[in-house]
Amino acid sequence: MAIKCDVLVVGAGPAGLATAITTSGVGLKTILVEKNSEIGYPVKTSAFTWRNVWEKWKLSENVVYQKQNFLYLNSVHSKRAVEVNFKKIVGGVLDYHIFLRELVFKAIKNNTKIFLSQRVIEPLTDGTAVIGVKTSKQDIQSKIVVDCSGPEAVIAKKMGVVSKNQTRELGIGMEYEMKNVNVRNPNSIDFYVGKEEVVPISYGWVFPTGLDSARVGVATIYNAPEEIEKENIKIWLDRFLGEKSAIYKIVKDAQPFEMHMGAYLLSGMISQPYSDGLIVVGDAAAQASMLLGEGIRYALEFGVYAGETAVRAVSKKDISVDTLSDYAKKCNEYLGETYEVGSDLLQVPTDEYWEALIDNIIRLKKKGELDLILDYFKTAMDYKKAIEIFPEFKGKYLK
Repeated sequence: MAIKCDVLVVGAGPAGLATAITTSGVGLKTILVEKNSEIGYPVKTSAFTWRNVWEKWKLSENVVYQKQNFLYLNSVHSKRAVEVNFKKIVGGVLDYHIFLRELVFKAIKNNTKIFLSQRVIEPLTDGTAVIGVKTSKQDIQSKIVVDCSGPEAVIAKKMGVVSKNQTRELGIGMEYEMKNVNVRNPNSIDFYVGKEEVVPISYGWVFPTGLDSARVGVATIYNAPEEIEKENIKIWLDRFLGEKSAIYKIVKDAQPFEMHMGAYLLSGMISQPYSDGLIVVGDAAAQASMLLGEGIRYALEFGVYAGETAVRAVSKKDISVDTLSDYAKKCNEYLGETYEVGSDLLQVPTDEYWEALIDNIIRLKKKGELDLILDYFKTAMDYKKAIEIFPEFKGKYLK
């Protein structure tokens, strides 16, 4: 006999946990299904996020490894660099395990039921609407299902909400968590750019987690207009750590003790992240920063929207697309023009893009417009702000 619940959440990442906390918080019987035996493993993110995120969720100080108020951007291509002191804590590198654990405890406190080591195989439907899932161990029937299963989008793909075969721009990141790092500035997140020197299209990073430890990695984009000669991301990471690298003095004595790798869609949020009985959240719905791949903030915010929408749908006994469309409206209101702006900026050739960014950060820094620089890194730009940051792109890449 199938287990029954009000809300079934697939995937126990930030999106799934935010959804479950929201629905169980108002008394709905919520089940959270996670394919792994431990929540938060394996790590697939650098786990940098913004200060307002941990403050909004009232997370403990233990969640943040290292807080940052500086940002450093180095173009290895042109041998230019700029550092910005925001004069306040703007973000930090999270201890991802503790971060998710605190969210899990919030969900459990609200009586969310968690099933570990259960892979979701397929949706259960009544012909058109999703009414539950079949897992590797059992059937679970639900009044509404929320797919937070990451890029796999296991239910969304089965239901045709996410295309199985569509070629979309895909960000791939890989990093080592390292000890004995000669950290340049423990209060700064450091980016290194250059198409030939670091990685095609995207960037490399050193995110300090302490005085002598850091997450060091690279990311690039597949299926982008620019071609990538070598698609194996580890080739680029090894080169970034090598003797000819701009960061060699920083990492030459460092030792890795963890490796993290993740993928994220950069095509912008799917146009309809819902169908009858189904809401899609987080990486499953391509809800990540179009420019830097940051996704935790969106996963938490949109997980709450999904949870609120699920509560209304269950209350009204209406799980149709007409009711669930409110979820996408709220997401789009939050995003505004930011994803569209990000998509336009992704069309700029790599070195042209990074050199323009350095020029403009230097200009804005001299003018004291630190919040505008921060808006760029938060991908919080409408077209007006984007043109203030990149005036040379007006009419060329930005409409």
